[in-house]
Amino acid sequence: MKSKVRGGGMAPEPDAGDDGGPRRRILDAALDIVEAEGIANLTQPKVAKAAGLRQSHITYYFPRKADLVVALLEASHLRAAERRPRSGRSGDVFSTLSGLMFDRRRMLFFLGILMAVSDDPELREIFRAHADGLAAQVAEAFGIAPDDPALVAFIDEVRGAGLRRLIAGDAASPDIAAIAARHGLRPRTSGVSVAKKPRSRAVKS
Repeated sequence: MKSKVRGGGMAPEPDAGDDGGPRRRILDAALDIVEAEGIANLTQPKVAKAAGLRQSHITYYFPRKADLVVALLEASHLRAAERRPRSGRSGDVFSTLSGLMFDRRRMLFFLGILMAVSDDPELREIFRAHADGLAAQVAEAFGIAPDDPALVAFIDEVRGAGLRRLIAGDAASPDIAAIAARHGLRPRTSGVSVAKKPRSRAVKS
């Protein structure tokens, strides 16, 4: 692996594509820790040990906490897509929302992130932008504006149902299509899809 001078020291060059490279290993290790132990236990030494890398790799790829939060949000969507069973409906708006809101590990992950960013204005803005990105993609699937009151109420109800299911344990997943119908919402076509990873706004250095 090549190295270059950064901040007065030697740091690894990013791998092209980074498939299986240090950055991907860091994110996989960080996601494993957050899912198993909660975000409060996400520390650089622990991530470095789990990824089998030096701690300098963590600070090279993610100089600030905000950088790691953005990357973890996007990586969590990729991991969920990899875990999702293959089916003809895997990309439609209802199955996508079900994967986001009714998967226990993902809900715990997002709640942990939310708690972690609550006292940090910059991280709160990142999380808000992430939520806005999801709303915009769901709105596109229904062919309405992201700030449409019916859409806002629909997303709030689905999110609340996800929290109730998390508390109840093994409760059956609610029927998202029925929830949408109660709010007068129908997808534009049965095959319309929502992107697998809502995009977060880039963080300026």
